Amino acid sequence: MTDKDQRPEWLEDIETFANDQLGEVEDGAACKQIHPIIERWYERLMEGEPPESRDSVLQAIACLSTEIFLDMPDHLFEAFMEADDEQMEIIYWIQEVMTIGRAFQISLDKGELDDL
Repeated sequence: MTDKDQRPEWLEDIETFANDQLGEVEDGAACKQIHPIIERWYERLMEGEPPESRDSVLQAIACLSTEIFLDMPDHLFEAFMEADDEQMEIIYWIQEVMTIGRAFQISLDKGELDDL
């Protein structure tokens, strides 16, 4: 094992092989299907409630979602600005993506996804 990360050296060869294989997908996607562990995690998340958050965290996510929307590439921004009724829908979707990312990080930190 290396002192840096306490991982077996042989694991690096397996990860390199896996990354090489993922890079060869014809359509450019990282994977053809969702990993079964992540699929089960995602389904449980969607059936339940989002992670508990302080009001300040929820407000920060809402504000950051708006900033991400406003910072998108110009051609996308202009297209969404033409459709007045869809602006908030996109902002809410960005909030949902950020909340899913937060829940994912919480699960990683708790060790719930260690079998990946």
